[in-house]
Amino acid sequence: MKFFDWLETLIKYLAGICLFAVFALVTAQVASRFIFNFSLAAASELSIYAMIWSVFLGAAVAFRHNNHIAMDILLTQLPGRARTVADFVIFLGLAAFLCLVVVEGHDLAMRAMRQSSPAARIPVGYITMAMPVGSIIALAFLCEQQIQKFAKGSKS
Repeated sequence: MKFFDWLETLIKYLAGICLFAVFALVTAQVASRFIFNFSLAAASELSIYAMIWSVFLGAAVAFRHNNHIAMDILLTQLPGRARTVADFVIFLGLAAFLCLVVVEGHDLAMRAMRQSSPAARIPVGYITMAMPVGSIIALAFLCEQQIQKFAKGSKS
């Protein structure tokens, strides 16, 4: 689906920007310590925050391509119809878990908005918002997969 292809590309670019920020911030931190003999207090903190965002964004893309670790030894042993049912039950479990992470992550992020990070002085809610945002995107990709499986099943 074109929308999901576009979304995946956008997410990959954002995750890449976050990873580049980690590299740039850590390099600046090391250079400032060893060359100029002072520490950029916010650099290490911001690099951690950028890494958090890249992990949650990257995890969402991994959902789209089924690249997460899976223990499917039992699933692969099931006959066709039972495998389809088990696959749907797994989808429901994953969707419920992601919905829980979205709701609780959003609640946590809203509460964390009142707290500022020590060095960068930005609201911690912007960092914790990576959890529900990444989970919403993962849920969208998971639903896309399920729709594609259903469409394939109805054609055969």
